[in-house]
Amino acid sequence: MKEVIELLKQSELFASLPVEKIEQIISIGRVKTFDAGETIIAEGEPSDEMYVVQEGMVEVLVASGALHDIPGPPELTPVVQLGRGQVFGEMALVDRGARSATVRCVEDGTTLFVIPRQAFWELCDADHHIGYIVMRNIARDLSFKLRHRNLPRALGA
Repeated sequence: MKEVIELLKQSELFASLPVEKIEQIISIGRVKTFDAGETIIAEGEPSDEMYVVQEGMVEVLVASGALHDIPGPPELTPVVQLGRGQVFGEMALVDRGARSATVRCVEDGTTLFVIPRQAFWELCDADHHIGYIVMRNIARDLSFKLRHRNLPRALGA
């Protein structure tokens, strides 16, 4: 448990939460292990969990063929790799929308800390401080991602 506490303390999503609040989050999550090549989440699927990389590496991929009306299954294009302490699937904590990307395991034995949305919402209802801090951090992260994604267009690139 101490290792997961340290992991979440280092994650931007849980930044500024005291240890006792992090322990509450740990109590609703679980650890899951994947091997290289395994799909953890698939673009378009329903979302109900978020993940923190504990050990190993995952790769985020987006469908590119679907954007250009190419017949057949869309080609997956790698966008970024995520390692220890990095989070994916956090939009599942915000809404019930479909997954916006596919995430595939890169290394055998990749360990993820998994937080189910329903249990997280129940925890936030019981402790508004946790909900406020995590949602503020999600908003900050999503804002950064949107700005970064739109930066080349803003600069005329």
